[in-house]
Amino acid sequence: MPEDLRLCFDRIVPDELNPARAEAERATVEQAMRSTRSRPELAVSDIGHPIARLAIFTVKQWPNGSTLKCRFLDGSSVQRRKVEEKAHIWEQFANITLKFVRSNDEQIRISFRADPGSWSAVGTDALVRGYFPKYQPTMNFGWLRDDTVDQEYGRVVVHEFGHALGAIHEHQSPKVGLKWKTAEVYRVFSGPPNYWSKDDIDHNILQRYSGTQVNASSFDRASIMLYAFPGTLFTDGQGTPENTQLSAGDKKFIKSIYPK
Repeated sequence: MPEDLRLCFDRIVPDELNPARAEAERATVEQAMRSTRSRPELAVSDIGHPIARLAIFTVKQWPNGSTLKCRFLDGSSVQRRKVEEKAHIWEQFANITLKFVRSNDEQIRISFRADPGSWSAVGTDALVRGYFPKYQPTMNFGWLRDDTVDQEYGRVVVHEFGHALGAIHEHQSPKVGLKWKTAEVYRVFSGPPNYWSKDDIDHNILQRYSGTQVNASSFDRASIMLYAFPGTLFTDGQGTPENTQLSAGDKKFIKSIYPK
């Protein structure tokens, strides 16, 4: 049922909390614009800028070969064990090490209680203290419990750690051709379990990151970064699949971002 859909919420750092990063993103996007001779559809400071996909990755990705320290702020031993197990899947393909620690020198802080949703900082946004204070999480798993099935842990944890490495939502890809029933999307996601505002729904579902005249990755229907949307949300009745593991495209892409 559409009303059962649980999606993660994009946690994008506002420009005013990280002006140096914002300026770097603008410079990268403007350089890409010059090289592709394309015109933007939105302001370069907007996360949905038509060129922003690879530019944003470039700015927010971690240095290749990084060891990212992850610390749990709460959660049961079962929750912690399952999250750590699924998170390490990315290490098979990316030149990144995820080290789970109890010390206070972490880059990623994980909670199960911050709120009912699931979300993550995007890449190095986790380091922006004005938006993610040291005592607050940079990642949350609001609906994962001890008795949650293993497949759901895989779907949600690998997805959120994809954001932590810098990935965006695939349904907002520049190449996506989804035909949304806009009124139905608003109805479904303004109710339980998400209770999103219209702006939230626009930002997290309907707005795309891309323009049509920019070189961008092909839309990957098998990506772990794509949520399963039922056909009732689309004018053509064609929904998206429920992906629970990394696709071949995900593996190829993350290898290119963090090559071994």
